[in-house]
Amino acid sequence: MKLKTKFGDTVYYRRKALGLSQEELAELVDISARHVHNIEVGKSNPGLSLVLRLAVCLNIDLNELKQYVECDERGIYWQDLC
Repeated sequence: MKLKTKFGDTVYYRRKALGLSQEELAELVDISARHVHNIEVGKSNPGLSLVLRLAVCLNIDLNELKQYVECDERGIYWQDLC
């Protein structure tokens, strides 16, 4: 499972727990409902700015996602979960 899939699952379950529709969440973070859908199903790889907006709106602890990140001399790369 890739980080974007794990993050997408987290977004989906938090959104549902808060009783928000995809359209309502999209409005809160200033993206389209289609983009929310693509994030939730792991088809979209959101940038840091969007990840932060989603995390704030959905009360997602980004520290939980740090375990899926690796870093080398060129920068930070998301690693696949096997």
